[in-house]
Amino acid sequence: MSFKVLAAALKKQWVAERTRCQSCGMPVIYDKKYRPGSDYCSYCHDGKSFVKEMGLAEMRARVQGLLKNRKAPALIRLYMHWRLATLRRWRKSAGLR
Repeated sequence: MSFKVLAAALKKQWVAERTRCQSCGMPVIYDKKYRPGSDYCSYCHDGKSFVKEMGLAEMRARVQGLLKNRKAPALIRLYMHWRLATLRRWRKSAGLR
């Protein structure tokens, strides 16, 4: 793999990590109804409030189900299980700042 290809892949992943929904972790580049400047995707937040009130455990189960349906590798599912607790909506309930 050339350096340019690796650099491009890393940049794409970095952008996706910076622009994740702060509730479900989905990169907002995949949300067709995304509102620029919002921290949340349209599936989680309607612009005024969260679409569904839930806890971190329920969101983890929801994301794991979606990833299994999309046949995501186990490593990705494990990463997202951990990553959800770091998102803005869940930091306090997970004991993070």
